Amino acid sequence: MADEIPALGTDENKEYRFRQLHGKTLRFQVKAAHDCHVAFTTGAEETDPMVEVFIGGWEGAASAIRFKKADDLVKVDTPDIVTEAEYREFWIAVDHNEVRVGKGGEWEPLMQAPIPEPFEITHYGYSTGWGATGWWKFLNDRVLNTEDCLTYNFEPVYGDSISFSVACSNDAHLALASGPEETTPMYEIFIGGWENQHSAIRLNKDGKGDDMAKVETPDVVCTEEERKFLVSFRNGQIKVGYKDTDPFLEWTDPEPWKVSRGQVRSSLC
Repeated sequence: MADEIPALGTDENKEYRFRQLHGKTLRFQVKAAHDCHVAFTTGAEETDPMVEVFIGGWEGAASAIRFKKADDLVKVDTPDIVTEAEYREFWIAVDHNEVRVGKGGEWEPLMQAPIPEPFEITHYGYSTGWGATGWWKFLNDRVLNTEDCLTYNFEPVYGDSISFSVACSNDAHLALASGPEETTPMYEIFIGGWENQHSAIRLNKDGKGDDMAKVETPDVVCTEEERKFLVSFRNGQIKVGYKDTDPFLEWTDPEPWKVSRGQVRSSLC
C-alpha cells in the first residue's frame, strides 16, 4: 500500500523549485494548461550545464529538450498533451548520457536526445510559466508498505534502473518482469536473504528458478534505518549495490529481454 502523494503547486513565474533526484528516472503527474518545465542540474539551483524538458510548451502545441538554455536538441508537435482539467502522467529518464521523455503507460519515448556534454545530474527542478499555473505529484515520493506475504504488486518501469530505500530485518526482494504480473522469464533480486546473510540474482524461466549469482552480504539491510540501493538492468546486465557505490552483485543474461515492470517486496519490515 502506498501513502498519498502530496500535490505541489507552481505559479506562472517560470521559477524552478529544486529537489534532489533519487535514481535516474523521474515519474510524475502534472495538471496545467501548458508549459510544464523540468530542469536537471548538478545542484539545487540552475547550473551550467543544465538540461531542460518542456512539455506542452508553445501554448501547448509542442514539447522539447533543451541544453544549456541554447538551441533545442529535439522538438516535437504534441498538441493538447497537458490540460488543467486533469492530472497526466509522464516519465523522464536521464541515464546513459541521454534524455528520454514519455507518457505514463507508454514505454517508447515521445522524444529523446543525447546529452552533448554529459554531466553528473543530482537535482531536478519543476515550474510552469507563460501564463500557466500547475499542480505536480512526483511518484518517486511514495512510501510503499509491504507485508510479510511474499506477493509482488507490479508497476511500470520506464528507465534501465530502479533506485529505492528499504528498512527491514531481511529479505528485500525486487522482481523485474515484462508485464504486470509474475512472468516467464522474470528476474528476481534478493537483498539480505538467507537470514540477512546473502544476496542473489535469480532467473525464473520455463517454470523454474535458478540463482545465477549469489554473494555473501551480512547485515546488508536493517530495520533501524532505511538503506538506499540501486539496481540497473540495461541489456540484461544486472547490477545491484548501495546507491553511489560499486555494485556488490552482478550478472549478465546471455538472452536479455525488455523489462517493463518492477516491484519491491520485503519481509518483516
